[in-house]
Amino acid sequence: KMFKYISTLFLVFGLLACSSSDSDKENPPPVADPDQFKALQQVIESDLQENNAVAVSVAIYHQGKIVYAEAFGEKVKDSGEPVTPNTLFQLGSTTKMHTGLATLQLIQQGQLNLEDKLVHILPDIQYPDEQMSGWQDVNIQHLLTHQGGFRDTYVGADADSSLVEYMTLTYPQQNPQMNRPGIFYNYSNPNWSYLGAVIEHLSQTPYVEHMKQSVFAPLGMQRTTLGRSQVVVDGDYALGFQNIGEEEMFLEDISQIAETPSILPAGSETWSTPTEQLKMAEFLLNGNSNILTDQLRAEITKPQVDIEFAGLPQNYGYGIYTDEGFMHDDQWYPEKVWHHAGGTHAHTSLFWILPEKDIAVSIMSSGYANDFEASMIAALNSVIDLPAPVEVPFAPSVSGEYEKHEGTYIADSLTIIVNQENDGLTISMPELDANDIPYENTLYPVGDTTFAAAIDNEELLLTFLPESEGGESVYLRHRNLVGIKVGY
Repeated sequence: KMFKYISTLFLVFGLLACSSSDSDKENPPPVADPDQFKALQQVIESDLQENNAVAVSVAIYHQGKIVYAEAFGEKVKDSGEPVTPNTLFQLGSTTKMHTGLATLQLIQQGQLNLEDKLVHILPDIQYPDEQMSGWQDVNIQHLLTHQGGFRDTYVGADADSSLVEYMTLTYPQQNPQMNRPGIFYNYSNPNWSYLGAVIEHLSQTPYVEHMKQSVFAPLGMQRTTLGRSQVVVDGDYALGFQNIGEEEMFLEDISQIAETPSILPAGSETWSTPTEQLKMAEFLLNGNSNILTDQLRAEITKPQVDIEFAGLPQNYGYGIYTDEGFMHDDQWYPEKVWHHAGGTHAHTSLFWILPEKDIAVSIMSSGYANDFEASMIAALNSVIDLPAPVEVPFAPSVSGEYEKHEGTYIADSLTIIVNQENDGLTISMPELDANDIPYENTLYPVGDTTFAAAIDNEELLLTFLPESEGGESVYLRHRNLVGIKVGY
């Protein structure tokens, strides 16, 4: 059970419109060999039944062309209206690579440098006085690699929160930094909202329009759009199962999806199709100097920062993961992969490129937290032969190193006390004890410095990180909290 949880977590690391006839002319459906993709279709239909998804759309790119593009299910549950490969779904966080591309275009144009400080570009940022040094150190490289130290929350955001205004005035005051920037990778959507605000400020064009003109149109993604106004005009879109907190429903109308303009650059509401998304894959594989130089394009998929998860060879580039292999069914496939998942409250997507095999797959579904991992593997297997799987190469957890992790860590108002007992580690949390919130005292090793914890019946992965390589642990990292050891 634990390894299945870890495998799923790894995968989710893990948030223009023109007429349909025009799109059909530009993107004629591939002529598929029905026998070649028969097994794939069976897996997709099985995954569709096992998830809350109402529909799913799948496209495969191989050696310069789309070799498969099919859609399954309905546009709206029980509507009887089938989706097609041209039906729009939400990308979610797969948007980040597009925002990254737009950022690098500004660098190419000389308007921006990776070392530029965020507060110098957006001088109106109203950060708390007590966090001045942390905020003043954030630069563009930090934002592109999830190293801004930002809390992955958007307290104070609503449908009326404009991008630049919210990220300069409201976000800094209501969502304090968790740690100084540039120390370690920690996935956080606000890094990308800040990049969107930088793009909008420097281009003097609304972020949505800039992305359409500078990224989507040049890539040939004519129906891809941010926000919903043009989606409504287009009319060909999928709605599915939505989950927001305690509220769950099968959507009947697009107006039931909450609008959050300040989160658009991170992927709150980007609508596209798998075949259009694979145009981004083709660009990442082959380049287009009219869009970005090859040198800068290579930076997108270059390992920029180690994600430091259980010792696995996994890294983040600029808006995309760049790994030396992937997990499936608790096994490791030693095949280089560039990938990103996307999840909104109502849609889920998977995007994988195997660069050494010249293959890419995009899967988009209408439903919250769907798992189409089996469909992804089946899609790859339908076109190429994957390498034989091996044991997952987790770095060994050495109990002789555990004393480095001992200490008291403070994460906001939560105290986490870590002790070594015999050959293991234990935790205690006085604030949870005082409020009768259950948790297990034992930490279970996953890799060298990554441990699984069970808090309030939820499994969490915690990673101990030092200030300098080989030193004692100073940080206890989770996506939603960072504990800092007392004394640092």
